[in-house]
Amino acid sequence: MFNSYLTCTKFRFFIWGFSSSTATVALTLVVFAVISGTTLANVISDASKLLIAANDTTAHASCATSSVGSAEALVSNLFAAINTAKCELTNASQWPADFADEALREGLEKYDFVIVGAGTAGSVVASRLTENPRIKVLLLEAGEDPPIESEIFTLSSTLHHSPYTWTDFGEPNPNCCQGMQQRRCYWPRGKMVGGSSSMSGSIFLLGNKEDFDRWRLLGCDKWSWEEMKFLYEKALKASQHEVVDKPVGTVVLNQFDHLEEHNELAQLMLNASSELGLRYISDLSDGTIVGYTDAIPANIEMGRRMSVAKTYLGQVSRTRPNLHVIKKAMVTKILFSSDNSRAVGVEFILRNRHRLKVATMSEVLLAAGAINSPKLLLQSGIGPSEHLKALRINQIADLPVGNNLHDHGMLPLILKFGREINLPSSMAEPQSVADYFLRQTGPLAASISIMGFINTNASSSSQYPDLHLVSHTIVPAGTADSFKFLQLRDEIVAGISRAADNKSLLQIYGSLLRPLSRGKVRLRSADPQAPPLIYNNYATESADQLTLLRYVRFVQRMCTTAAFRNYGLQLLHVPIEECDRLPYDSDDYWLCYIKYLYIGAWHPVGTCRMGAYTDSHAVVDQRLRVRGVNGLRVVDASIMPEITSGNTNGPTTLIAEKAAVMIEDDWKEELT
Repeated sequence: MFNSYLTCTKFRFFIWGFSSSTATVALTLVVFAVISGTTLANVISDASKLLIAANDTTAHASCATSSVGSAEALVSNLFAAINTAKCELTNASQWPADFADEALREGLEKYDFVIVGAGTAGSVVASRLTENPRIKVLLLEAGEDPPIESEIFTLSSTLHHSPYTWTDFGEPNPNCCQGMQQRRCYWPRGKMVGGSSSMSGSIFLLGNKEDFDRWRLLGCDKWSWEEMKFLYEKALKASQHEVVDKPVGTVVLNQFDHLEEHNELAQLMLNASSELGLRYISDLSDGTIVGYTDAIPANIEMGRRMSVAKTYLGQVSRTRPNLHVIKKAMVTKILFSSDNSRAVGVEFILRNRHRLKVATMSEVLLAAGAINSPKLLLQSGIGPSEHLKALRINQIADLPVGNNLHDHGMLPLILKFGREINLPSSMAEPQSVADYFLRQTGPLAASISIMGFINTNASSSSQYPDLHLVSHTIVPAGTADSFKFLQLRDEIVAGISRAADNKSLLQIYGSLLRPLSRGKVRLRSADPQAPPLIYNNYATESADQLTLLRYVRFVQRMCTTAAFRNYGLQLLHVPIEECDRLPYDSDDYWLCYIKYLYIGAWHPVGTCRMGAYTDSHAVVDQRLRVRGVNGLRVVDASIMPEITSGNTNGPTTLIAEKAAVMIEDDWKEELT
């Protein structure tokens, strides 16, 4: 990541060094830097010769009229204000300081706890444990501080395929993701402070009461809906009780801003769902229930991402000498005692060249996520014996690590408008950029998301939904960039553009809230730096396919409502050669469509499953301790026995909150 202060200073002098005739060019550079995912420093470097030439060319005839200087001063002030705001977004003080240089200079002492991963879970646990000044914690993160594109949450998709992402692909599977690039499911995860919460949509949902009732039926009777609600309310209230010189972590939640142009779409979706008998949900704090809403809670404030990595970790780290954070530290192995009965530390590679070890006096806590936590366990000798034996990895414990992988997945349906609807300004417009940096308003600060939760099971009147629908955005037809988020193959995007016939489009994503299909994570080789093997197995269970089919039929019912008919909305026929050999709109056609366009929602869970001691499928017990090994816990979304009903950001936060309480309770005597 570039040095924010140096880059901002360079930009200030760079702009002031040119006449106001280059103002449009300069603002275009700002837009390009922000929107394209290219750092401003690189844009300045690459474009300097061009601007110098432009300045020389227009030195004598740059404007139609002359100026006495005040206009140029206004332009300079505008750029200075935008630049100052941009520098504030990248202010390093909002993130923990990097202890790496001191560790290389002085070596590493023993810590009470070593935490692997500074994502949502790792940030919460590190923050909560170090509220006790007697507890010394080392937090290791493979990435570095998030870039500016992370702060502007609407630019999350620009971080895909960047240095801030673990970019992996699932193993080839003929039953899903056939319409994606490489015909393989894409598995991006955040590789930075905040982890995936630094590149997700920031939505914070608790799930449904029945999610946790099901956990209890599976033997996890210590995890109840009442407990989750208590932890949620505790986290929200934490900031009300903090002492000024001793900040504590807190969840920051606000609803997304909505532009005036978005209101028409919101009203359209709410009217259509109301015609189908669905209620309006005004508050999701009591969980996801059947209905539709545009009141969506998220970790945002004034158009900025407020991940727990910032509000738990960043805001407390500089006042806690008992908390050390090392960035660009990739953990490669868990270290064990001579008899392999206890985890005693970890080994990691710092900045791709220094091999270091660190010891723990109490526990190693894995918070690397549902892909990297099982990967690290497998690398360290904890996992299925046959798999470890095949890779000649010394076995510490024979456990079903990596099994039970599942995700909500999502199936996009694209609808074409028969008549126009109000469209928001493009995020790439100079006005949009100015609105965001100067006032934190406009398209870059807003969200178009309208959510629905539906129960497609005709034999049930339960308020437990089985599908999550997101009306995500409206896009002008023919704009290929609109589909980059979905990672679709070029020929499918081209086919969509042709079928759109220059009409505006509505995208609706349907996600399974209770998927039955299960995959697994395995090692590709014994090399810890090799990417994992991910077998996602989306929609391999026929029950999942049938639920998705009912989702298609539900959207078709929406098309019959007066609200949709008023806009002439119709499902777009996406050209797919194999599917088009089947009768259009038949069940077989849509099952083929699912094979091509049912893709990941990037909510992986379950690979270090929690369960009762007698549960042979469990990797950790109810206190999140790895079975058969002392001094080792997993504290992230991988412990979920079954996925929750909604985005997993919120439940992961609460899992970490509960983990911190249990850890302190288990080590109370030793740490006092």
